[in-house]
Amino acid sequence: MAINLPNADFTSSSFVLMFNTQTYGNGTTNQVQRKSTTGAKWVATYQLAPQKRATYADWQAFFALLQGRLNTFNGYDPNGVTARGIATGTPIVKGASQTGNTLITDGWTINQTGIMKKGDYFSVNNELKMITADSNSDGSGDSTLTFEPPLRNSPADNAPLTVSTASCEMILLTDQVNFQVNKSMVSSPIVIQAVEVFS
Repeated sequence: MAINLPNADFTSSSFVLMFNTQTYGNGTTNQVQRKSTTGAKWVATYQLAPQKRATYADWQAFFALLQGRLNTFNGYDPNGVTARGIATGTPIVKGASQTGNTLITDGWTINQTGIMKKGDYFSVNNELKMITADSNSDGSGDSTLTFEPPLRNSPADNAPLTVSTASCEMILLTDQVNFQVNKSMVSSPIVIQAVEVFS
């Protein structure tokens, strides 16, 4: 089971989607062909301000629980924990066997313009997605969401959507996080780098 990040006020963060594309070049004509492949994943960098032991001890315990790159944690975009859209209701998947970059959902508050907006996050079926087109809800509370990256696995009918602090499973990029404490028992800035993992 993925571990939750301790409560934190990050001084800076980067949370980006790294795509998996292939390019083929022709040295004679300088033409380049591009092909999109599966495997896009989220990459995160979090930075914490110097802290005293009352707060950095939580992070020491967190890193100990991770055991380097062995265990996973719930990573998310600190600047996207709440949606720009209305994002109210109890959204769920409407219909099984859905694939690709759109998902039919229901359970939203009815007749809302901008129920979800570009840049909003949601997670479903242990996958994190970013909305790429504003969406509305109709009189039945249905809304079709458009997002990246595409679904890796089809979620079940009525699978719940998470729209607040939506997350994905991540691992550290290295087995060791640089963590130092000075004579005043204040830590150095802590930088955490991680990447999404999935099966």
